[in-house]
Amino acid sequence: MSPTSVAAGGTTTVVIRSTFTPLAGNFRLQERRGTQWVTTKELPSYRNYGFDLAVGSTTGTRTFRVAAKSDSRTWVHSRAVAITVRSATSTALSTTTSQVAKGGTIQLAARSTFLPDAGSFKLQEKRGSTWSTVASLPSYRNYGFTHPAGDSDGVRTFRTIATSGGTWVGSSWVSVTVGTPAPPPTDEIAEARNRIVADTNAARARQGLPALAQMAGITTVAQNWAQTMAANRRMEHNPSYASQMPRGWTRAAENVAYGYGVTSVVDAWMNSPGHRANILGDFTHIGVGVAKGSDGQLYYVQNFGKY
Repeated sequence: MSPTSVAAGGTTTVVIRSTFTPLAGNFRLQERRGTQWVTTKELPSYRNYGFDLAVGSTTGTRTFRVAAKSDSRTWVHSRAVAITVRSATSTALSTTTSQVAKGGTIQLAARSTFLPDAGSFKLQEKRGSTWSTVASLPSYRNYGFTHPAGDSDGVRTFRTIATSGGTWVGSSWVSVTVGTPAPPPTDEIAEARNRIVADTNAARARQGLPALAQMAGITTVAQNWAQTMAANRRMEHNPSYASQMPRGWTRAAENVAYGYGVTSVVDAWMNSPGHRANILGDFTHIGVGVAKGSDGQLYYVQNFGKY
């Protein structure tokens, strides 16, 4: 876990490495509570897996480990790792440009409840599972500045970090979509998309999962493929959706369908194990495409991304 000292309300990054693929449903993050180890999160069965863990608002020491089964009988446990949750000293990052054209400028503002130690105030960008420093900031409590958007479509995610008396403090994340927004859809298509997104998020909510946000770049990929299927009057997966989606994703998936009504297609997907797994998967964003073929059938695409 990094960092191992976190302000209350913050997050720490958990990185897990295994020499085996854990059995499905038998890979868990556990926390020591008194003399017991209590499962706090079920993990997907990957050899290598990273995620961000919210540390909560209570100060003190929290101790974690992972538990996994390598076969039907044997549990394997990692070493225990302790993190310290300290009183909240905070720095915040905000933007007024959540969508910016390629080659443009991102407007950012950093706000802190403390005066950062000299040389410690930095802007970082998330690249894959790591944070890279992209700019050094002056040690002001409040500071407005700009950052180049770059020339590639995608979602760029930033945070600020600084030390206060030698203790590192990180801000919440800010994501900016770089690229041209998808063209405005017709009213009928827009209503169909919004209904499908609403039904998808309702299915996730019933499982206690957060809602997915629509992303213009993913919507463009989904809509283009829906139109391709409708023109060919053939349902099939887009073999290139992963490379067409805006850069920055760490997980991606696709659902396709045809012949259903707008109000029933999500139920159809939910009744199919593979499609259901995508709808309830570990994603943050969605794009939906809907098109009608010359045969009168509606063709649907859902693309999912974790950013």
